Amino acid sequence: MNLNALQTIISIILMVILGYLLRRWGILKAEDAQSLNKIVVNVAIPSMIFLAMYDVDLAILPSLTPIPLVCILVALTTSIIAYTWTKLRKLPKKTRWSIIIPSAMLNSGFLGYPISLGVFGSQGLVRAIFYDMGSILVFISFGIVLLFIFGGKYQDIIKRTLSFPPLWGIILGITANFISFPIGLLGENILNYLSGAAIPLIMISLGLSLEFRGIKEYFRSAAMVSFVRLILSPLIAFFIVLIIGLTGLERDITILEAAMPSAMLSLVLALNYNLEFKLTASCVFFSTIMSLITLPIVIALL
Repeated sequence: MNLNALQTIISIILMVILGYLLRRWGILKAEDAQSLNKIVVNVAIPSMIFLAMYDVDLAILPSLTPIPLVCILVALTTSIIAYTWTKLRKLPKKTRWSIIIPSAMLNSGFLGYPISLGVFGSQGLVRAIFYDMGSILVFISFGIVLLFIFGGKYQDIIKRTLSFPPLWGIILGITANFISFPIGLLGENILNYLSGAAIPLIMISLGLSLEFRGIKEYFRSAAMVSFVRLILSPLIAFFIVLIIGLTGLERDITILEAAMPSAMLSLVLALNYNLEFKLTASCVFFSTIMSLITLPIVIALL
């Protein structure tokens, strides 16, 4: 691991710890994370994505199209592994899906973006954005599957996806790039300032959200999900990129993104389909905590 990557990881871990300490000291509350998340998801990350897509060389985009496919294949494989584990344990249907979802869905955007940007720069961020496109498709697919199994409103999943600000950051950024739309020095400065808020706000929010109390009750399931997400997932991605021939930065970012912890969007599905929310939340939080240990190892091996 080079010095820049090491400093990035240490900085990220310290900001997460800061968020946790701010809650412990009573300066901020756990519910304040929701307000920070709204700023991040609706303003900071879309600004970051727009600038990355606006500045990217459009000629490289066709070479990045396999990246979302790898994301989908990794999600499919981890889903099968989690399904098999829950089936062997003869867990009830709702419990089973409460485990499968965080095993397959990963935090490719909320955590993957800042780490890819910090370690590999803007070119790494562009490739992380393409990986996250696969994550969006996985989210929609799970919404359809759960709709058939448990019933519910598929419109809610479609509405949430189509109104997802980071998705519009991708669309508008590529469109503005393609038509050479001038945003001017003022527009670029504003977007840079807003983008700069993303990483610290994400990490502080993550620290505020960390909850250890529920993990003990669901430790076995949370540990299994973390093993699938943080160990098996990047290994699966490694073999897939080896087979399809991805190399260079595309290879590194794809494996790194596959090593991210369970997605916060898992909680949205758990709520929408009345699954075991506390179980899913424990899996998400435990995998997030453990990723602070595993991600530096993955980066060092790339």
